[in-house]
Amino acid sequence: METTTKTFDAVAESRKWKEAVAHETEGMTRDEVVAYFDRDAVQRRFLSALERSGQQETFSAPKA
Repeated sequence: METTTKTFDAVAESRKWKEAVAHETEGMTRDEVVAYFDRDAVQRRFLSALERSGQQETFSAPKA
């Protein structure tokens, strides 16, 4: 069995995501937080982040 070096730490990434979301939603009302997690809004923020990072590839949105 060959040993590989871990290149992605899912736990660390999850913690960074949680901290970022907590910072962004701080001070929001319950309705604002629900709107923040709205599926369409999440997809727009994700695509925007991809564009900013220059990593956008072909991405097709799931059909509702």
